[in-house]
Amino acid sequence: MGTQSHSEVDSLKEQLRLKTRELEIEKSLEQVRTRALAMTRSSELSESSSVLFQQLKQLRIPVVRASVGIFDDPNGAVELWTTFSGHDEEVKMLSYVNLLIHPVLKKTITARKEERPYCCTILTGEEVQQFYEVIATYGGAPLATTFPKEYFYSFFFSAGMLNVTSTQELTEEECQIMIRFAVVFGLIFTRFLDLQRSEENARNASQEASLNRIRVAIATMRNRNDLEKITPLIWKELKELGVPFIRCGVFIMDDNQRLVHTFLSTPDGKAIAVNHLPYDMPFTLISEGVACWHRNELYAEDWDADAFNRFWDYVTKLGDQHSELQHKSEQAPEHLSLHLIPFLQGMLYVGNTFRLDNAFEVDVIDLLKSVAEAFSTAYARYEDFIKLENAKLQVETALNDLKLAQDQLVHAEKMASLGELTAGIAHEIQNPLNFVNNFAEVSKELLSEMKIELDLGNHTEARTLAESVIENLDKIHHHGKRADGIIKGMLQHSRSGSNQKELTDINALAEEYLRLTYHGLRAKDKSFNASFKTDFDLNAGKIKIIRQDIGRVILNLLTNAFYAVTERKAMIAPDSKYEPTVSISTKRVPAGIEIHVKDNGNGIPQKVLSKIFQPFFTTKPSGQGTGLGLSLSYDIITKGHGGEIRVDTSDGKGTDFLVQLPD
Repeated sequence: MGTQSHSEVDSLKEQLRLKTRELEIEKSLEQVRTRALAMTRSSELSESSSVLFQQLKQLRIPVVRASVGIFDDPNGAVELWTTFSGHDEEVKMLSYVNLLIHPVLKKTITARKEERPYCCTILTGEEVQQFYEVIATYGGAPLATTFPKEYFYSFFFSAGMLNVTSTQELTEEECQIMIRFAVVFGLIFTRFLDLQRSEENARNASQEASLNRIRVAIATMRNRNDLEKITPLIWKELKELGVPFIRCGVFIMDDNQRLVHTFLSTPDGKAIAVNHLPYDMPFTLISEGVACWHRNELYAEDWDADAFNRFWDYVTKLGDQHSELQHKSEQAPEHLSLHLIPFLQGMLYVGNTFRLDNAFEVDVIDLLKSVAEAFSTAYARYEDFIKLENAKLQVETALNDLKLAQDQLVHAEKMASLGELTAGIAHEIQNPLNFVNNFAEVSKELLSEMKIELDLGNHTEARTLAESVIENLDKIHHHGKRADGIIKGMLQHSRSGSNQKELTDINALAEEYLRLTYHGLRAKDKSFNASFKTDFDLNAGKIKIIRQDIGRVILNLLTNAFYAVTERKAMIAPDSKYEPTVSISTKRVPAGIEIHVKDNGNGIPQKVLSKIFQPFFTTKPSGQGTGLGLSLSYDIITKGHGGEIRVDTSDGKGTDFLVQLPD
């Protein structure tokens, strides 16, 4: 019984020990889990490595180093956050190494493929030293304190591994504990990825906001003086983006003048007066910088205080005292690394106390390239605006000249149409003048007879003759008024400038211009022969229009119609039954008045139909048309009277122009 009781006690003690150990393990796991879950930035993963190292010490697992590794599978590499004990303190470091540089790391590739929970490599003597030398060379990590024999363990989780180094082989229990730690890291790594994505999104948003501010600022620039304001803005946005720098600016390259226009900042972000530095300036910053710009390559060089002062002393000799004083007001930096990032029109300048064009600052250089590209895009718009302003001045001058020429052309078209009317006007005036002359001659004879009758005392006969003279004078007055109306119409037709609308008998106007057009063409060409028809709506009445303008429209349409039928007649056989005919009609409609001008010519080809109202477009041979008739007619109807002008044409059958005039 005593022996059995002793066994039970031992069993209870072992159970208690295991429970205590489990509590210790759970506590350590919780410490690691808590720290990992508390991460707000991906850089805090190094803290998780430190907590892991501490907890392994608490659990009395004999490790001398611990690290958290995240695989970069596309590049066959791993990013390691490592923690180990230094002489007086805990040391943390970050390294990025290729998995093929050493057998210890190569072994992890095979183990992962075989889906093993962990792998172990044992190194002794010089193998240990060689391993750390390789890591120091390729990973950028400092040489670690080594031991004669080291066990390198890697415990895997989905996206990485926990690495521990020990001077002795781990027990099965210790390996199982490490597997549990790896499981914890696997579970929380999703959070780490979320943090990385959030950081990247926030960083991208911040960068895009800064780039947009640069774009907007440059987009508002209107002259070279405005460009000086961009340097403080770039200084501010580089600070916002977290770019390490102490000076910045923009170099604009001018190949035509072989000058570099520099817009620079002081260390506190104030703009320095613009410098115009020659390409052949005896400083590599300029000569090599220009050469790299032509090759679209980044350029960097280092200055000490003497080099800094020599440069600005030379700038002073070029005549820019203001720039030199601004720089001398600041103490020359003991070391200045100058970086020039190319873009289409020049280079973005960033100066700092250390070089940015190394492997650890790749993201910074990429960010600066984005800034340079944003500046380039916006600056191109600025250049376009300057060109646009210059072009605008030229266009305004040309527009004034064009308006003058247009006015002259319009007047010339009016005169040309007046020329078309001249013969018709002469014909129309001739008729009333003939009547005036005839009735005047008859009246003269009647007055001579009346004088004889009065001398004879035949007062009754004399009175009869006087009545005849009065009738003749009425006829002379009537035909004189007719001639006067024709002359006034001619003067109105040739008049320039705007005129008031007046009530006009549209039928009378259409008939008048039909006669004038027809007789004018007959007078110019004795062989001209065409029929014309009228169909005037007796209810058309009067409409408020600018008489001479609508007359000009009717003249243009009728002239074109008669030209169309004459052209078709010339193309067919003389014995053809074709009869060239032009008709004009009016019609009162609810909205106003419609005027139709039709012809039975060849019609207008469909391919040019959309162009007939364009200025200077004509289908007539050179010298027979200005191309302004229909264009002016369109403007008179649509702009001058708020109406419409449309065309309906059929190939080989003719054309119908419809003019709609509102009341």
